[in-house]
Amino acid sequence: MNRTAPPRILLAEDDPVSRAFLAEALRQFGCEPHAVEDGEAALRAATARRFDLLILDRSLPGLRGDQVLHALRTDEKAASRATGAIATTAAPDPEIHASLRAAGFARVMMKPLSTETLRQTLNECGFAHVDADEAVLDDTAGLAASGNAEILSALRGLFAAELDALIREFEALHDDRLVLSERLHRLRAACGFCGAVALQTAAAEWSDALHTHDAARLAECGARFKQMLAATRQALGN
Repeated sequence: MNRTAPPRILLAEDDPVSRAFLAEALRQFGCEPHAVEDGEAALRAATARRFDLLILDRSLPGLRGDQVLHALRTDEKAASRATGAIATTAAPDPEIHASLRAAGFARVMMKPLSTETLRQTLNECGFAHVDADEAVLDDTAGLAASGNAEILSALRGLFAAELDALIREFEALHDDRLVLSERLHRLRAACGFCGAVALQTAAAEWSDALHTHDAARLAECGARFKQMLAATRQALGN
């Protein structure tokens, strides 16, 4: 991932064992965790400081995770007002998960969490430190789509050049939703042929967000796409 500093992540978890476990896992993944134990502390921290990601437990004491997120989204002065958020919960009820997504959480992680679940979720969101090409490139999917290794290699060479152009034009495209939507549509097809599954997902999420009036979601999806764009280009090599 192309970052000058580790991602700053607010971790709100009231169980001390889980909090320590998750904070250490985040550090191992190249992140800078700021751990708090209740909803009020989470709200104070996210109001005062701009985080790159929020991980909020649904059942925090004081204020629930969804209440913290709602307070941030409605406070124009909150530093982390538009920051993407992930919910954690021990509740398996699909209706609860749906309500958390409706509240603005991009992902819902079931507890107890494993380090692999956390790593995978962070990689999907573009915030984990990418240690292996497989995190962003799926050779099996690429071979299935292209036919053989020689064709896949050639396609990825062309794909790398396309990503270079997209990186150069990113800011200009960002300001034109119509052109951006068309570009993302074409990119998703290319991702499929090259096994760039993580970028394909990020492009689909940003494309969907373009058709909404949710500024926070649009900003979150745009930031995630930009991060996965850089990570995928890095994984493709020279």
